[in-house]
Amino acid sequence: MNALMDKVLDRLVPKATASADTSFYKNCTSCGYIEYLGVYGRLLKLCHVVGGVTSCGACNTIDNC
Repeated sequence: MNALMDKVLDRLVPKATASADTSFYKNCTSCGYIEYLGVYGRLLKLCHVVGGVTSCGACNTIDNC
């Protein structure tokens, strides 16, 4: 009886899949003076992982180091 109920549940309830989407910053430059911005720091770009695929934006974030 338990086996029959397990089969019924398998058909009615979809299997759960775990996939975590995340974001992180990646260094574009090392610490130093960024002349065209007139600041001291490093440039970072924001990257995203969605469904196992990684993509990154432009190097437009400044981090004080």
